[in-house]
Amino acid sequence: MQPGHHRIDLSVGYARSRTGRLVALAVLAPLLVVTCGCVGAMIGQFTHFHQGPAAVTGVAALVLGAGAALLMGLLMTTVVRTGASLTGPYLTVTRLLSRTVDLRAATSITIHAATDTQTGVGADGSIVALPGNTRTPVLTVVTPARTVGLRLRSLDGALIPARQMVAVADALTWAHCPGAREAEHWLRVMAADPRTMLL
Repeated sequence: MQPGHHRIDLSVGYARSRTGRLVALAVLAPLLVVTCGCVGAMIGQFTHFHQGPAAVTGVAALVLGAGAALLMGLLMTTVVRTGASLTGPYLTVTRLLSRTVDLRAATSITIHAATDTQTGVGADGSIVALPGNTRTPVLTVVTPARTVGLRLRSLDGALIPARQMVAVADALTWAHCPGAREAEHWLRVMAADPRTMLL
């Protein structure tokens, strides 16, 4: 935390579904690791039968099992860590890694609506597009060091609360670059009435 500044956490990660997702991943992880290990062992046996040494079976099982464990670990870490925060003029967006920008150093700030297609599971188990789209406001801050995008909707699908929209708008007063005042205005409008979101 930066000295003299209060930290404000933004509700952009998983909130309602975090526990359920973690439980599902915790149940799925051992099954996937064992399955991948077995597939690796079968590949190793097939390779050994034709030309490879016996150690190939163990190595193949270990590699695929470790790969599955790493993937599940990364997914669980992402579910837990995804979020964003404001600390004075510093905006931090965290997914697997954290990226922080100083709004005072911004060279441009834009806000636009990203259109997210809603998906579901079809009768045959395939992923299908559902009718209707969700518009998500995205704040993009460009500095000489990096560019950070902040989606103003939680991963559960809800817009961040009005007080958090206002907090982001207040933080933009630190920025003196093209687009900062327009983005600040839109955030305050959306905080007052989310139905006006980037019409």
